[in-house]
Amino acid sequence: MNQLNTQSFSHSTDSSLPPKRKRWRAVLLGLIILICGFAMGSGVTVIVVRKMAHIIHTPGEAPKRITERMRRKLDLTDAQAAKVQAILTEREKALLGIFREIQPRLRKELERTREDVAAVLDSEQAKKWRERFDYLQNKWVPPHVTNEQP
Repeated sequence: MNQLNTQSFSHSTDSSLPPKRKRWRAVLLGLIILICGFAMGSGVTVIVVRKMAHIIHTPGEAPKRITERMRRKLDLTDAQAAKVQAILTEREKALLGIFREIQPRLRKELERTREDVAAVLDSEQAKKWRERFDYLQNKWVPPHVTNEQP
């Protein structure tokens, strides 16, 4: 009787585990799902980052774009849309004025950061660091803030 129970137990344990082939399919399917999720997330991130960079580098477009989006989402009338766009345009001008006021401090701090880090590096590393820093600064700091005089 003891032998019978042992045989049934070992048989039931073996049948509950999937064969190796099924395990590999499950692992492969999981890996495919993971890769697809990563690709989709990366794609969406790239789109959002490009859109943000475009907005940063094209002042004057934001009020129009925001107004059009509000018109669709909030069902604005033409009169409301005109008033909203005028308000957003005026506020954007005010914000640009503030950016221009802090521009000298911003430039000074960015330059200090660039050079303080470069001082820690050897000449080749410093060259690469400055190139990368300049690239990122040009990409993320609006040119209308850093290149125009207040």
